[in-house]
Amino acid sequence: MITVICGTNRPQNVTRHIASLYSAQLEAKGVEVKLLSIEDLPKDYAFNNDVYGETSEGFHQIVQEFIVPAEKLVVVTPEYNGSVPGVFKAFIDGIWPEVLRGKKAALVGVASGRAGNVRGMDHLTNIFNYLDIQVLPYKVPLSGIDALLDEDRVLKDPKALDMIDRQVEKLLVF
Repeated sequence: MITVICGTNRPQNVTRHIASLYSAQLEAKGVEVKLLSIEDLPKDYAFNNDVYGETSEGFHQIVQEFIVPAEKLVVVTPEYNGSVPGVFKAFIDGIWPEVLRGKKAALVGVASGRAGNVRGMDHLTNIFNYLDIQVLPYKVPLSGIDALLDEDRVLKDPKALDMIDRQVEKLLVF
């Protein structure tokens, strides 16, 4: 099972559209996929989680449903201040490291600017390496995201779609 994570809680975010597209690509290949958005976490998860003591039943249930059974993770994160959103880092920090150890991950960066959240994906790679999560070397930086979407916020750019498709193929054998 693969869990695709939309790494932001910003309302009406573009990242969720990319995460949904990625999930559909995996499902089309016959893979069992679950889509988790940071928006769906309990509002108090940063302080009430499995690690910090006063665990939130909602947070614990999400970890049990989306993270524990996943062999692989796909993390789609926007660029916030040259990195990943703090709310996503708080999510990772609320999970016991033993739960994450040994998993594999693919990274997709989303940005309005020209770098496609390359720095954020590098930061996340360092965090995941520390947690003993293997990161697929082929990362997808989606730069100038607004220009890659149609009026319905659907990714239509052939090069971007090709990068995602190549990453999906690599992830399946990773």
